[in-house]
Amino acid sequence: MQEKISIVVPIYNVEKELDRCLQSLLRQTYKNIEIILVDDGSPDRCPLLCDEYAQKDSRVRVIHKKNGGLSDARNVGLQATTGEYVLYIDSDDYIDLDSCERLLKATEQQKVDIVVGSAIMEKSDGSCEEMLHTATPSGIIYNASEFIEKSIRAYQWYAPACFNMYRRDFLLQNELFFKVGIYFEDMQMLPRVFLAAQKIACIDGVFYHYVVRDNSIMTSKKDIKKQSDSIQNLREWKEQFDHVQDAKLRKILYGMLVKCYLHECRVYGITKWEIDGVDFKFVVNNSLNFKEKIKGLLFALLPKCYVRV
Repeated sequence: MQEKISIVVPIYNVEKELDRCLQSLLRQTYKNIEIILVDDGSPDRCPLLCDEYAQKDSRVRVIHKKNGGLSDARNVGLQATTGEYVLYIDSDDYIDLDSCERLLKATEQQKVDIVVGSAIMEKSDGSCEEMLHTATPSGIIYNASEFIEKSIRAYQWYAPACFNMYRRDFLLQNELFFKVGIYFEDMQMLPRVFLAAQKIACIDGVFYHYVVRDNSIMTSKKDIKKQSDSIQNLREWKEQFDHVQDAKLRKILYGMLVKCYLHECRVYGITKWEIDGVDFKFVVNNSLNFKEKIKGLLFALLPKCYVRV
């Protein structure tokens, strides 16, 4: 199998982490890859370092552009790809050296739209947290409904786009570009990309190392825009889910929406219903389990207590 894998790496202000990331790509056991480095107007030495890597390895291509954020950099990178499959790798993360080989092996049976992998989150305090796909083992081709239902019920429907490999034509034909100018763009993309997929495969075991830096979006302070973007993402989820024809799948998706909304209320101290159609009755009818219903009841009756628990 000789399909080319295009690896898109958005780069901004990561000169200390860049070498670790790129070495994990350049040393892949599978060699038919192209590495597209998208310098998103980085103010440090990253632009120079990118050019140096391109001079050393012909598989590396560099795009220098004005700063537009992660989504814009990924979109620009996708449009420059030439491979059959696409990986998005964040420049402060890294992957195992056999990742491309393992991901591509999952496509041997037939072409698939998405290959889903597992990750390990490496936190700044030295602790780690695995994000696995035990509910959807390898060796099976799933349709969207099967994969989404199994993943949500197991609490394993992970948002980061970097945890998956995508068929390039699938992304382009469905115009699956990231929304520009928002936080949590992967959450916004999550249902769009999986609901559009016809065939989904998985690999067993971790391949992606998700490094949480002290100054990352995950660890930086909360602000009004983050709150606004988070809730707007869930509003868009609701609009998409309303149009899902499969009633069983729609209910599962509503359950995921309930779980995420109640979580965001706690994170941002939100004490009222802010999504049209999402209220106590909606929560009771669609919660994934009894625990989520209790959370919804507490939020409805004592919202200030709920967000402080």
